[in-house]
Amino acid sequence: MRSLLVNLPDDIFKATSKAAKKLGLSKTAFIRLAITHELEGFESKLEQISVIKSLNAMKKSKKYMLELKEIDNGFTSSLPEEKGEWWKQKNY
Repeated sequence: MRSLLVNLPDDIFKATSKAAKKLGLSKTAFIRLAITHELEGFESKLEQISVIKSLNAMKKSKKYMLELKEIDNGFTSSLPEEKGEWWKQKNY
């Protein structure tokens, strides 16, 4: 494990000490958890940005939009009439 010296403003230091005490943690453990939490949030935000970029790129693609329209039309078109009620047959 590596160490890191961090200088905090007095108000943040006091809030950190108070929160750590309430949670039954050392200041070091509390700060380690806080950093881990922020890193996870950061990674999540990067993933969201990546998804948004991908969706925007898809929206700009004429090929994709045509395929999407075709799929959408498939959901709204009527199904062909089926004869014989095959689903009621016992072939097992």
